[in-house]
Amino acid sequence: MRREGYRVIKGIDKYLHSFGGDSWNTPICPNCDTNLHLIFNFDLKDNRLEKLSNGQLDRIPLISCLNCSSYWSTQVFEIEPRTGTITILKQTDGEKWISEKEDHLPNPLPFSNVKFEELYETDTPSNEGDTDKAFEDFGSEYICRILGEPLIATEPIQNKCYSCNEDMEYVATICSEDFDSEGLVHEGFTFNFGESFLYFYICKSCNLLQTEMQST
Repeated sequence: MRREGYRVIKGIDKYLHSFGGDSWNTPICPNCDTNLHLIFNFDLKDNRLEKLSNGQLDRIPLISCLNCSSYWSTQVFEIEPRTGTITILKQTDGEKWISEKEDHLPNPLPFSNVKFEELYETDTPSNEGDTDKAFEDFGSEYICRILGEPLIATEPIQNKCYSCNEDMEYVATICSEDFDSEGLVHEGFTFNFGESFLYFYICKSCNLLQTEMQST
């Protein structure tokens, strides 16, 4: 039986799914004064992503600033598909922490093509007691899972739209690579932003992308 949801893995597909690059105009982070990272970009021509389509967007970017504490709190972004521009609507950073330069992820992130692979049975545990294997593989075998049920690290996500207060659609979750699993999304590159899970939701009515972080 096919499982709803996919692992995002390195590889070429007929759709233009990708990691990194600079195909969107991302905003400047108010904390560290650098452009936010474009982490993944998903091609909505892929009918597997029909649930996320609204007739306005042809792609969905996953963005955040991974070199400072801005991603620790909820962020809200407006997506402008005609200009390929993303604007910050909400970013509350009370910590004002910036990582050491030697630990910075580059911006833009190196570009790679990615593709989808159906989630494994162990990726979709039926109860909380079965999650150990799912969390073990997430970060050691892949760093992004799209659609399906989110693998919640601590507690349910607040998924009400910042603008219209309607329920948003879950898009994806990303995590860092384990230190012995470098190169999962780009050969010779280490993707690590700490022991965190970054969840992405979208309001299809408002073209708003929302992120929330949970840590282990």
